[in-house]
Amino acid sequence: MLYRILKYLFIFMVNVFFRRIHVEHRDRVRKTGPVILAANHPNTMMDPLLVGLLCGRNPHFLGKSTLFETAIAKRFFSAVHVLPVYRKQDAEKEMGKNAEVFEKCYQSLEEGNGLVIMPEGISQMDGTLHELKTGTARIGLGAEMRNAFELGIQIVPAGINYSSPTDFFSDVHCRFGRPIELSEYGDLYAKDEYEAVYEVTNRIRSALEKLTTTVDSSETAGVLKNLKKIYKMELAVDLGLQEDWKQHDFSMTRGMADAINWYSKEFPESFEQMDTQMNRYLAKVEGLELRDDLLSTARGQRSFARRAMGLLGVITGFPLYLWGVINNFLPYRIPRHLVRILGTSLEYLSSIKMLSGFFLFALFYTVQTLLVWYLTASGPLTTIYILSLLPAGRFALYYHDTMQRYRQHIRIFTLFVKRKTLMYEIIQERMALIEAIDEAKNKYMNRVEEEPGSSVGVDDTKA
Repeated sequence: MLYRILKYLFIFMVNVFFRRIHVEHRDRVRKTGPVILAANHPNTMMDPLLVGLLCGRNPHFLGKSTLFETAIAKRFFSAVHVLPVYRKQDAEKEMGKNAEVFEKCYQSLEEGNGLVIMPEGISQMDGTLHELKTGTARIGLGAEMRNAFELGIQIVPAGINYSSPTDFFSDVHCRFGRPIELSEYGDLYAKDEYEAVYEVTNRIRSALEKLTTTVDSSETAGVLKNLKKIYKMELAVDLGLQEDWKQHDFSMTRGMADAINWYSKEFPESFEQMDTQMNRYLAKVEGLELRDDLLSTARGQRSFARRAMGLLGVITGFPLYLWGVINNFLPYRIPRHLVRILGTSLEYLSSIKMLSGFFLFALFYTVQTLLVWYLTASGPLTTIYILSLLPAGRFALYYHDTMQRYRQHIRIFTLFVKRKTLMYEIIQERMALIEAIDEAKNKYMNRVEEEPGSSVGVDDTKA
C-alpha cells in the first residue's frame, strides 16, 4: 500500500521538478515476468527513482546498507521494496550479509518481479561511465542457474541523461535498450561461470555506452560540456534539425561524445589545443556576463511578426508572472540555500532540492490557501487560487528565462556600441573556433565513411 501511494506521489513530484521527461522504447520492458533494469548512476537517488517510475513496472530496488541504519529508515525502505547492499567502503565487516541479499534477489526474480540495479555501484557526476560491478550479471545468472535456465530473466539496460542534473525545471531523457536474454548463457555458464558473468557485464556496458551521453574520461567530459554550449546549434543547422533540435538532442550529444572520444585519441595535441581555445573563449564570454548561444548566427533571424508577438507576450504576461513570483518565490528559493548550508556533493543536489521543495511548497501552499480562505470566506475563489498556484509558478520560470534572453540581447547591443573592438574580437575568436571544430568534425566524418559499420550518431537498435 505504501509503495503505491509513494509511487503516485513521486510521479507528481518528478513531473513538477523536471520541465520535460522524454522516454524512449519503454515497450522494451515487458509488463510481466522477471526483469533486471540496469542503469547508469550519475545522480544518486534520482536515477533509480526515474527508472522505477518510467519502466511501467513496480520494481524492487537495491540500495546501500547505510540507508538502513535507523529502525524507522529500515522499516520504511523495506516497505518500499529496497534491499540493502553491503559495500566494502560502507560496511566492510558486514559484507558477508550480501549472500542473504543475493538470496532475496533470486526470490524476487523467481516471483516475476522487476529489479532495479545500478551496476556502477557508486554515483559520480563526472560525465563518464565507470567500471561496472559484476553483481548484476551474477544475480541474474545465479537466479537462472537455480531454475535450470528456464526462468526467462531479461536484463534491460536503461540510460538516464540529464540536461542539467542539479537544476530544477531541467530536462531528463531516459532510453531503454534491447533486452539481454540470460537464457542464452546457460551453456557458457555451465562451462565457465566467470566467463559468462564477464560476457553479460560487457554487454550491459556496451549498451549503456550507446544509451548515455557519457565519454571516456572526466577530461573529455569537460570538452563535451563546452562543445554543447558552443556547437550544438551549429550542428543542428548543419544536419537540418534546427526546427525541432530538442527532439534530436540525445542523438546529437551522443554523436559529439563519440567524435570527442575518437579525436582525443587520434589527435591528442590538437584536441588539447581546442580544449584550451574553448576554455579561453568561454571565459571571455562569461566574464562579460554573456551567453554564447546568443552570439551564434546559426539560429537565424526572427521575422518582425514573431518579434512583435514575443514583445506582446512579455507585456501581457507580466501580471501572471508577478502572481507566480508572489506565490512561489520563497519555497522556490529556500531549497537552493538549503543545499549550500548542507554543503552536500553534486550527486545529491537534485534529490535534496526535489524532496525539500516538495515539503516547502506543500507547507507554503497550505498556509497561503488558509489565508485566502480566511480573507475571502469564498470556496470558489479559494479553489481558483489553489488551481492557479502551480501553473503560475511554472509560467514565472518560463517568463524569467524569456526576460533573461531579452536582457542578453540588450547587453550584446550595448557592448557593440560601447566596446565595439572587444566584441569584434570575440566574434572573430568564435568564428575561428567554429572553423576548428568543423575541421575536426570533417576528420571524424571521413573516418566514419572509411570504416564500415561506423556511425556518426547513435543507433540504439543495437543497444
